[in-house]
Amino acid sequence: MNKLFLSIVFAALVTSIFAQERVELHQVDGAFTTEQVTLKEGAYQFDIFNDDVDHEVGFVLVPKGKYDAADHIKSAYVTAPVATGKNVTTNVVNLTSGEYEYFCPLNPTPKYSLTVVKEIEKVKLVQTPGDFIQKGLTLDAGTYQFDIVNDGVDHEVGFVLVPKGKYDPANHIKTAYVSAPVAEGTSSKTGVVTLSPGSYEYFCPLNPTPKYSLTVK
Repeated sequence: MNKLFLSIVFAALVTSIFAQERVELHQVDGAFTTEQVTLKEGAYQFDIFNDDVDHEVGFVLVPKGKYDAADHIKSAYVTAPVATGKNVTTNVVNLTSGEYEYFCPLNPTPKYSLTVVKEIEKVKLVQTPGDFIQKGLTLDAGTYQFDIVNDGVDHEVGFVLVPKGKYDPANHIKTAYVSAPVAEGTSSKTGVVTLSPGSYEYFCPLNPTPKYSLTVK
């Protein structure tokens, strides 16, 4: 019985340790390279990278607009200062839905938005040579992540989402880029995209595909 009890306790501890997700954030001189983050409610560790800042950096996470030291979410501090070329994780942070900001006062950086939502809906889009199988979407306003599948295209593909008719790179919804180019037979997820009512278009310039309508109600 004692061995069984210990096994159950150990399994519970392992589950607890690995239940949190990890969010990677990179700092360069005076800035974070990721300027906006949207997450689902849950437990997270932030992995903070010092890419080329010539001194140690840190990480501060606060409820939006509350910058006093007393308002810092202490579990989101890095466990040690982050030296040049190194990365250090924070402790585990339990995030509930709401608006937050993150920044580094040691760099120093601007303050960036971190939004936590209750649910993130997943949308799967499959590319074939020169085409998407899904030739138009209608979605409710909300928070989404797109899963882009390369089905038979013999080179890497991607995904671009824009407000309707606005195709310049400056108008691309950057959070809708895939996290990595999508090789044949594989898939890659985009960042998390919060869509408000309106008309959008999606396409892949690497395939290339036509532009397809995405309507948000």
